[in-house]
Amino acid sequence: MTGRDVEAKDPFKSHAGLAAGVMGVGVAVAGLLPTVAESRVSALWGVGLAAVTGVVALLLKRRAMRQDLKAALKVVGVVFGLRMVAVLVGLVGLVSRGMPPVPFVAGFFGVYFALQWIEVSYVMAASKGAAGGDE
Repeated sequence: MTGRDVEAKDPFKSHAGLAAGVMGVGVAVAGLLPTVAESRVSALWGVGLAAVTGVVALLLKRRAMRQDLKAALKVVGVVFGLRMVAVLVGLVGLVSRGMPPVPFVAGFFGVYFALQWIEVSYVMAASKGAAGGDE
């Protein structure tokens, strides 16, 4: 078994690299685009929370895919709840400090949507690898 065989069976590294790239772009956009400091901080919090929940989501999905697809679907629900709590806590925290919520929402969901596609792609690729690539 070569290193290529392992990579073909577990596409985690390539998907984790894509996720890291999305997170990096999100931080760069959130740090450079808003001209007002409060908006920049709000957007960076959104990107940061999306990135943290994205890392947790990808790791949990990797762990679940080692079991079966049903476990991966359960993880989808758990991660959705985690992200919902992160958005609520972030919004409450920012609004209570008088910071604008719109940059937070834009930063969070801008990164979240891209990460969601990467996570779905990972689950599909990992399930194909587990099934021998014929699905």
